[in-house]
Amino acid sequence: MEDKQAPGTATSMDALKAQYGEQYWWKWFEETASLNDEPVSIRHIAGPLRMDGDFILEEDPWAVIIDGDVEIKGTLICKTPEERLSTLVILGKLKAQHLFFSGSARLAIEDDTTLDGFVVGTWGDGGASLDVTGTLTARGVLLDPHTPAKASKQIDALIMCGEGWPTKPDFLDGDQPELFDPAVLERGGDFVDLHLVRQAAQAGRPVFNQEVEQARRQEKGLPV
Repeated sequence: MEDKQAPGTATSMDALKAQYGEQYWWKWFEETASLNDEPVSIRHIAGPLRMDGDFILEEDPWAVIIDGDVEIKGTLICKTPEERLSTLVILGKLKAQHLFFSGSARLAIEDDTTLDGFVVGTWGDGGASLDVTGTLTARGVLLDPHTPAKASKQIDALIMCGEGWPTKPDFLDGDQPELFDPAVLERGGDFVDLHLVRQAAQAGRPVFNQEVEQARRQEKGLPV
């Protein structure tokens, strides 16, 4: 986690425990240090946090608390190698263009989360997860079969995910290729390439076929 990508104050688990130790999520956050062999970059950010570009947490194991609302005009990207469990807790609302998480990146957002575009979650075998306390709103929540995401109230989006998670999919990968722009499908087949989805979303290129998306949203009762 590079300093230029990480606002806030470097701190310790002991210092954060004095402030947040009574919270129900504290033990889950604190275990970030004990489950890593390498030192963990621990940061506290006093919100609200507003950023014009992307907010990226990656590589080194990290444990970050943002105490307040977060507004990012770009993409929130949380990714780590599989062996580097990392945790982000946002104590407020999140608004961003997109949200991408993968590997061993765990995210807990303690209020509503609103994305103008897409949530993409991949490679969750390493523990990656997204847990929203409130409503999660996006055009699409697109997850591979190994990666969970949930919201305690509801998810207002078209949902592609694996079966057996708390969140029920609207469709499985490969079921609705007509919903997607052909450029984000694997070699012109029926399955979605989530790497290409991330690239297209950040570049402002189509991910969904707009006409089909509108029809699917109408069928689900979402705003068109």
